Amino acid sequence: MARAAPSLAQSVWLNLREGLVMAISILPSILSVGLIGLLLAKYTPVFDWLGWIFYPVVAPWGLSEGVALAQASAAGLAEMFLPPLLMSDAEFVARFSAGVVSVSGVLFFSASIPCILSTRIPLDVGRIVIIWFLRVALSLTLAIPTGYAIQVLGAA
Repeated sequence: MARAAPSLAQSVWLNLREGLVMAISILPSILSVGLIGLLLAKYTPVFDWLGWIFYPVVAPWGLSEGVALAQASAAGLAEMFLPPLLMSDAEFVARFSAGVVSVSGVLFFSASIPCILSTRIPLDVGRIVIIWFLRVALSLTLAIPTGYAIQVLGAA
């Protein structure tokens, strides 16, 4: 009943406190995994290899920077903003597609995946990675032709 509910001030305080506790509990994993992902992207070929999984989705569109876009899209698994950062000097369609992938992928190990794993949602890392892969593949499939359409229409 409404009478048994806490007051507005109590509800605000309770939610603020629980939000801070959650932030404090996941912040170390976000920072450590984010740093590891950034180091992997910069100093190892891990995301270059992983990017070849997305190349068959990118290749039919004939982008001159198709390999780079596929590899940048794979780096989105570590950190959401890596794909547009890696593609900042690319042609419009590749930059546009990297931006779309970074926003629509949404699953990355430096923040959202640790948040999901810290809840009672019954998902394991393997399933989350499969969901991420499907989201990125579908995003590339839709973003590249949309980028071309925007370019042709003269909006770019």
